[in-house]
Amino acid sequence: MKKKSQKKIPGYCLITGASQGIGKAIALELASRGISSIAISKEFNELELLKNKIISKYNIDCKILCKDLLNPSSYTEIYDFCKTNNLKVQILINNVGIGYSGSFQETSINFDDNLVRLNIMPMIQLTKLFLPELKKFDKSYILNMSSLGSYRPIPYKALYSASKSFIYSFSKSLYTELKSESIQVSVSCPAGVYTNSAVVKRINASGNIAKWTSLYVNIVASYIIYSMFRRKSVIIPGIGAKVLLILMKIMPEAFIRWLLARNMKKNDKQN
Repeated sequence: MKKKSQKKIPGYCLITGASQGIGKAIALELASRGISSIAISKEFNELELLKNKIISKYNIDCKILCKDLLNPSSYTEIYDFCKTNNLKVQILINNVGIGYSGSFQETSINFDDNLVRLNIMPMIQLTKLFLPELKKFDKSYILNMSSLGSYRPIPYKALYSASKSFIYSFSKSLYTELKSESIQVSVSCPAGVYTNSAVVKRINASGNIAKWTSLYVNIVASYIIYSMFRRKSVIIPGIGAKVLLILMKIMPEAFIRWLLARNMKKNDKQN
């Protein structure tokens, strides 16, 4: 990857799910490039820590807003917050989401409902609300966070992979719709991401393929932002993930599902 290019971004970047994981790493990556952010999460204390780190380390503005995106009213509240405070959103990063590992028949209806609503609805609603604002810039960006799992069904992650497939399909369609305008739409499809010690343990227990394709979160965030500014429509961090995707496309889907199911069961037994 080439040296970071310092893009002239006069507006703000709005990031959902910014208090931890990829969202937090992306906020820090943008700050290192001189880009101000509006960090959204329901974890206020974590947002405060992120804000203080960005301001002290990079001397870059960081606004924070504590919202639970399972609440439908949060979308307009976020939009109104930006309008009231004259915060011009030039980059929209729809990152918030949850995952799980387990049989579909064992999850509760409430959990299933929350996963679908959190992984999909904030992306749709915030994109709809902020599109007119994004059009006001000569160049603006929408980045949606999918997964390598969007390319194939994943047994024991049935709803998760289905939600990520929705994100991928929506993003590619929107990319084509907005291609002639000033808005670049990108979708990122990472494989495993080392975000904390629990995730490291889970990935390492999943076998060699998972370990081979996984990357540390700061590397993933840096590559995603680099690729977004290069106007890539699909962003797949890491050579291992790219090779795995090629193999997934070549191999029969039934074999891929069997292999993934075996790995998921192995992971469950070791946790």
